[in-house]
Amino acid sequence: MTGAEPVVAREELDRMTKAVGRAMVRVAGQGWTRLRAEYRSVGRHVEVDVLVTGPDGVARPVRPPTEVVDGLARLRAGMYRPGRGTWIGGVYEIEPPGTFTCEFDPDVEPTWRRVPPPIGFVDELRAFPRSEEFIPDWFRARAGMPPAVSPETQSAGTPPHGIPAQQPPAPAQQLPQPAPQLPPPTQQPPPPVPASPPPAPQWPTGQPGPQVPQPHQGGRHAAPPPPWENPPPSGGPGRHAAGPGRPPAGGPQWP
Repeated sequence: MTGAEPVVAREELDRMTKAVGRAMVRVAGQGWTRLRAEYRSVGRHVEVDVLVTGPDGVARPVRPPTEVVDGLARLRAGMYRPGRGTWIGGVYEIEPPGTFTCEFDPDVEPTWRRVPPPIGFVDELRAFPRSEEFIPDWFRARAGMPPAVSPETQSAGTPPHGIPAQQPPAPAQQLPQPAPQLPPPTQQPPPPVPASPPPAPQWPTGQPGPQVPQPHQGGRHAAPPPPWENPPPSGGPGRHAAGPGRPPAGGPQWP
């Protein structure tokens, strides 16, 4: 790992590394010829295998002691470099009488017993942030992240993997619009000439005109006046209307 320095001093990292080795020797017992511890972790996903090789040359797995599991976890966190991240897979081997080797790789995907879920890789970036250029492609794929974009691609403005950049759509060409067609003028028919009233009937001179019936009065026909309302001719017999109890003037005198 290059770049920034680990968050823990190198002297402290050496002490932590030797402490893990002593814990491995204690769990191996007598007669071992090689000890091997494999540590794989991303986020909260942790896998630890400890193998003890006996005189027969057969490597047998043993239960990882807590000192080894916790010691390697502290060592991984102490070796974090800001922007660079920390190792994901590590191998710690010891041979008699006490020679040990350690390999810690931050970029190569280890062989998982069970592949961590995508949230594990997301948690890894939260706990140990990395710059874009230090996130491997396989890590991006596991985390569900988009592929990386190279600096050359970013400066050229071209998407990765040869995908052509999307150009904005060209404006649609405006076709000339025909002039609006005006409706022909409506011809109004000439106004009708009022008809002349029918001529009044002409009656011969000296001839009486037709008799126009008189309207009804109160639902009854108008009767001709009684005879006493038409005074008789002078010197003729007749009766004059008089008030009650009084004879007509000039009439006979009552005895």
